[in-house]
Amino acid sequence: MFLYRLLSTLALLIYAPYALVRSWLGRRRLGDLPGRLGRRPYPDLSGGIWVHAVSVGEVGVARSLIAALRERAGRAHIGLSVTTAAGRELAERLLADKAPVFAFPFDLAGPVESALSGVHPGLVVLTETEIWPLFLERAAARGIPVALVNGRISPRSFARYRLAGRQLANALSRISLFAMQSVEDARRIEDLGAAADRIRVTGNIKFDIAPAPPFSDAARLKAAAGGRPVLVGASTGEGEEATLLEAWRPIASRSFLALAPRRPERFAEVAATIERSGFSVIRRSRSDEIRNPNSEIRNLRSVYLLDSIGELAALYGEASLAFIGGSLRPVGGHNPIEAWAQGVPVVVGPHVENFRDITAAGEQQGFLTRVGAGQELPALFASWVADPLSAKTRGETAKAFVAANRGAVQATADLLVRLLDQSTDRRRVAP
Repeated sequence: MFLYRLLSTLALLIYAPYALVRSWLGRRRLGDLPGRLGRRPYPDLSGGIWVHAVSVGEVGVARSLIAALRERAGRAHIGLSVTTAAGRELAERLLADKAPVFAFPFDLAGPVESALSGVHPGLVVLTETEIWPLFLERAAARGIPVALVNGRISPRSFARYRLAGRQLANALSRISLFAMQSVEDARRIEDLGAAADRIRVTGNIKFDIAPAPPFSDAARLKAAAGGRPVLVGASTGEGEEATLLEAWRPIASRSFLALAPRRPERFAEVAATIERSGFSVIRRSRSDEIRNPNSEIRNLRSVYLLDSIGELAALYGEASLAFIGGSLRPVGGHNPIEAWAQGVPVVVGPHVENFRDITAAGEQQGFLTRVGAGQELPALFASWVADPLSAKTRGETAKAFVAANRGAVQATADLLVRLLDQSTDRRRVAP
C-alpha cells in the first residue's frame, strides 16, 4: 500500500498541471477540487448510506437506487458523491432535495480520512466499477462495508485489471457485495479475485430509469424540424459529429438532425463544426434569444445542438431514430437504454465493448443496428427515412424490451438494506 500511496501522490502532482491547462483551454472542466482534497465540509450521514456516482451516466443509476432505498430504508440518511463537474451539476439539479451532494475524495490518505470522518457512513455504495484501494482499506479499517453495484467489466477493462494481480485482489477482498449486471461480469470479477459468496447477478439498473419529462424546448425543435422526422446523434465524441453531418446531408431536406455531444466542454467546438459543414446552429442554451420559433422552419439547413446537461432522455421523446456515439472510435460506446425507453431504435458503430450484452440483445431483436464504419451511415439513414413505419415498430419493440427487463434496482436495494442492517447490528454489539 505504501507504493500505491506514493504512486497516487506522484500521479496527482503530474496530472494536476495538465488538468488545469485543459480547463483553461476549455477542453474539460475541473470538478470540485477543494472538495476532492477534503477541504470542504461533508454531510454527516450518521451511519447512513453513502452512494457514489462518477459522472452523468452513473448519476442516473444513483437516482433510481436512492429512490428505491428511500422506500426500504426510510430512516437512513442517504448522501451522494460525484466526481465530474457535469455529474455534479446534474446531481444537484435532480437530487439536491433528496440527498446532499458532495465530492468524492482523491484516493490519498488525507482526503479519504477527512471524507470518512465527515460523512460517517454505515455503508458505502460504489456504482459501476469504482475500485479505489486506499479508500477501501480505510473503510475496512473503520468497519464500514462497501458494496459495488451495477458492476460491469468490459473485455478491455478485464485485461487491464488482470495486470494489477494481487494488488487488485487485495482491494476486492475489502468489498462486501458485488451486484453485477450479468453472469459474464460476475465471472470476470471472480476471476480478478472477488469472493464468490459475495457476488450476485442483479441485472442492469439502467433499465429502471425514471420516465423522462417532456422536452422543455420541444416547441422550438418541432418548429425547426417543420414536420420532418428527427434523428438524434447522442453522446457523440470527437470526430463523430462531422461524420454524422456528412451522412445526414443527403437527406437533410427530408429529416432533421439534433446533436447532443457527450462532454459539455465540446459544445462550442461542435457548434463550430456544424457551421464549417455549411449548416446553421440552433443552440438549446439560447432558446430565450428566439422569440418566434416558426422563423427557423424556413432554414432547412439548420441543426439543433443540445448544449445542456441532463436533457438527452427528454430529447429522445422527440426522435424517430438515434445514433449513439462513442462507438465509431474505440471508446466503448454509450448507453442505448434511454433511447429505447422512449421508443426510439438505435444505430451504433463497431465499438460497443462497454455495452456488449445490451447491444447484442438489441441486434438480436432488431431494434439496434450496428455499422462497421461511418461510410455505411448515409445509406442506413436514407433507408430509415424511406420507411418510417419500420422505425416506429422497432421503437415500440425496444420500449417493451426495457419494460420487461426492469427490476434490478429493487433487487439491488434489498441486498443493500440487508448489508446496512448487518453493519448496524455489528456496531450495536461492538464493545
